[in-house]
Amino acid sequence: MTFVTIKDTRFYLHHQVYPIKSANYWQGMNLGASEENGGDRARLCQELDQMKAMGVNNLRVMASSEGPDDQPYRMRPSLQPSPGVYNQAIFEGLDYLLDQMGQRNMTAVMTLNNFWQWSGGFGQYVAWITQEAIPYPIKEYDPFVEFCQRFYDDPTIREQVKALFYAHIRTVQTRVNRFNQKIYHQDPVIMSWQIANEPQSGPQWWYRETARFIKEGAPYQLISAGIESKEDQADFNHAHDNAYVDYCTCHCWVENWGQYDPNEPTGISLDHAKQFAIEFIRTRAQWSQEINKTIILEEFGMARDGWRNPSDGYKYLPSTPTQHRDAYYATLFRQIESLPIYAGDGFWAYGGLGRSTDKPNQFDMVWLGGNHHHHHTKEGLSTGLDPPHEPKGWYSVYDTDSTVKIIQGHFKQLDQRT
Repeated sequence: MTFVTIKDTRFYLHHQVYPIKSANYWQGMNLGASEENGGDRARLCQELDQMKAMGVNNLRVMASSEGPDDQPYRMRPSLQPSPGVYNQAIFEGLDYLLDQMGQRNMTAVMTLNNFWQWSGGFGQYVAWITQEAIPYPIKEYDPFVEFCQRFYDDPTIREQVKALFYAHIRTVQTRVNRFNQKIYHQDPVIMSWQIANEPQSGPQWWYRETARFIKEGAPYQLISAGIESKEDQADFNHAHDNAYVDYCTCHCWVENWGQYDPNEPTGISLDHAKQFAIEFIRTRAQWSQEINKTIILEEFGMARDGWRNPSDGYKYLPSTPTQHRDAYYATLFRQIESLPIYAGDGFWAYGGLGRSTDKPNQFDMVWLGGNHHHHHTKEGLSTGLDPPHEPKGWYSVYDTDSTVKIIQGHFKQLDQRT
């Protein structure tokens, strides 16, 4: 296998155009761990086979998570429970995931950090250095965002934060996979390294400097910034318009951004959400074109049909239909297919065999694609983890959902487009 490359705003593998047919599968590292460490390798392999059958060729996964494991709203066990200390069992979970992906000719986007708290992320780095308590966004959102932005905005801790983060980047890049003995930075299964999931208003110098450091450690693999591109074009260019970031990203979240109400029955809200998404995708295509880089819509999702029964919790039940979501996905997909600058997209997220009604494992985890989500609602931040304060299964695509066929058809279209 050779590495995925980019030429003239297109991804290539083996000299052929490589469409990005992606799924968000953030739980892959933990599912890949052994059973006594909270994993489920049989389920992981089955879900990889299911995704392969859907046409998925790329997974966006976490290659980072920070402890301590007694903190709320987190994926557990964490990869890095304290600075520079690693849980080898979870690292082996990542090894196993990558090895199994390689056997299925899939590639990975390796997310190295996270603005949000569901994996520890920026807030945990800031807390490690300042010893301050993380102001979790249960009631209020802004203090949490400001706390996490100190990761790059606070000159008094910037160098210490950078030292810890850079050490993590190199630890992962130089990791030797226990299952196939490949060094991560030499493994073509890793298509790209992502600076972080959804940095909020990161400074231009920070993207450039971090991307350069990542590239030095992995010259054959690609780099992305991981931003939603929900702000203006200046923010978009800060993240993407440098020599080290190889392609652009955007995320589209209609419900979280107040553009969709899943309990509205007439379809007016759905139509509004579709129009919003069409326009969002179009403008980001334009911005990418202007800096001559390809782009991936690497996160989008929609809740199940809450409008059928607007009671508490109905939209989270696995038995609730997905008529609105299927129609919304189809609209997004047509728009992506019509804009050649888009290399493809990745839905949030694959829950596979999991269900929101599953019993938690010994680490109090239920591994679903769509729980744990990291976008704020008016009530605060929805992690979907650690009820009672947020529900599970908000955006999960399960293996039996009608949405699977919609995704499959779209990925066939992306293949034909090339």
